[in-house]
Amino acid sequence: MSLAQAVVLCGGEGRRMRPLLGDLPKVFAPLAGRPLLARLLGDLAAGGIEQVLLVGGPDLARHEEAVSRLAPSGLELDLLIETARGGTAGALLVAERRLDQRFFLVYGDLITALDWQRLGAAASRNGGLATLVVHRSDHPWDSDVIRLADDGRVIGWRRPGGSRDKWPGASREPLLGNSGVRVLSRDLLRFVARDRPTDLDRELLPWQVAARAEVFGYVTSEYIRDVGTPKRLAAAEADLLAGRTAKRAELAIIDRDGTLVDAPGGRPPLTAAELRLVPGAARGLRRLNRAGVRAVLATNQAAVARGLMSESELERQHARLVELLAREGAHLDEIHVCPHHPEAHYREGRAALRGPCECRKPSTGMVEAALRRAGIAPWRAVVVGDSSTDLQLAQNSGLPGVGVETGAACRDGVYPASATWRFTDFAAAAAWLAESGSGEAGPAQTPAPSRRTMK
Repeated sequence: MSLAQAVVLCGGEGRRMRPLLGDLPKVFAPLAGRPLLARLLGDLAAGGIEQVLLVGGPDLARHEEAVSRLAPSGLELDLLIETARGGTAGALLVAERRLDQRFFLVYGDLITALDWQRLGAAASRNGGLATLVVHRSDHPWDSDVIRLADDGRVIGWRRPGGSRDKWPGASREPLLGNSGVRVLSRDLLRFVARDRPTDLDRELLPWQVAARAEVFGYVTSEYIRDVGTPKRLAAAEADLLAGRTAKRAELAIIDRDGTLVDAPGGRPPLTAAELRLVPGAARGLRRLNRAGVRAVLATNQAAVARGLMSESELERQHARLVELLAREGAHLDEIHVCPHHPEAHYREGRAALRGPCECRKPSTGMVEAALRRAGIAPWRAVVVGDSSTDLQLAQNSGLPGVGVETGAACRDGVYPASATWRFTDFAAAAAWLAESGSGEAGPAQTPAPSRRTMK
C-alpha cells in the first residue's frame, strides 16, 4: 500500500535566517523565485502524497492565509499549531490523532528531489518503527553518522563532536549522514515524553537504535539539502538554477560485463571482436551524458591475471567499446580496471597480478578513485551493475546500489547485499537517474480542487 500522508515540521525559530527574512518564518524564504515551502509542497504532491500536516508555532499561525495559498491543487494541507515547543519528537503529538499508521516526516527547511513512492515502498517492506533516508556524508565529523547492518537495519548512531579515534572502524566503513527525511510508524509516539520537549535525532531515535528496535536506513543519492541558513539557501539556489537538483545522481559508477557489455552465459568477451553491447545500453548512457551525469566504468578483469587475455587486448576491447558507444552518441568519462586475481597460489597467468588488492570489486578502490577525480560530493554518486559484487561494492562504499536484470540479474548470490533500486536494464536505470525528481513537472493530469483545512 502506498503512503499518502506527510508531516512537515516548521516549528524552528529560524534565528539564523533573520538577517535575510526578519520576522518572517523561514518557510517563506525565496528560492529561485518561489517560497521554500511552495517548492516542498509541490515536490510532495508530485510524488503522490495527498495530505500534508504542517506543524508549526504561533509565528506560522500569523501567516495562515499565506500558507494556505502555497498548496498545489489536489493537496490537502492542514496547519496544526504547537502551543508550547515540544521538540521535533514532541511536535508530532500535536498531530497524533490525525496520523496514518505510517507516514513521511520532513523538516520544512529542506529542498528535495526524492522518489517518494519508492521510499514509501521500501519503508513498507522494512516495517518497524522508522526508515531513515541516509546518504554518504562529506562532513561526518560535525553531523550525525548512521551505521547500517547488511540487512539495512540501523545498528549505530554517532552524534557530532566525536573524533575518528573515538569511532572504531570509521576509517573502514562508509560514513552515512542523516538527511532529515524519514518514514515513521505511529507506534513510535508511544516512546515520546509527554512532560518535556523531546528531540527525534538527539534522543528518541538514537534511544530506539540502542534498544535494538527496528529502525532501518534507506541509502540514496537523490538531492536533499538543508537550506536553514542564508549561505545554504544561496548554494541550493545555485544548484537549482544549474539543474543539479533535477537528476538523481551526478556520478554513476557502472559495471561493464552484463550491464553495458553482453556476457552470454556469464562469459565476458576475451577479444575485441567478441564485444557486443547490451541492447539499449548506449541509449541509456547517452541519456546520462545529456543530463550531465558523469559516467565512469569500473570493471574487474581477472582474465588478465589468469593469462587468458593480455593488457593490450583489454585496451583493444575498450577501444571497441568506446567506438560502439560513440556510434550512438554516447561516451564514458573514465574507465577504471582491476586486472588482479585474489588467489595467489595458482601458478598459471601472471604472478605479479595475483593476490589481494584494493581495487577488485567489492573492495572500494575504484570507487574512491572515481570520487576523487570527479570532485563530486559522495552522496551524489551511485553504483550500477548486474551482480551481487556490484551491490556489495555499493554497500561497502556507502552508496546506493542500482541493480539491473540483464547479465546475472543480481541473482548470483555471491554476496548478501541487495539493490536500493532495480530496473529491467541499464537503459531504464539511466532514464530514472537522469530524469527530474524535483516536482517542477509531473505526469499530465487533470487538476483537482485544492482541499485545505487551516486550524
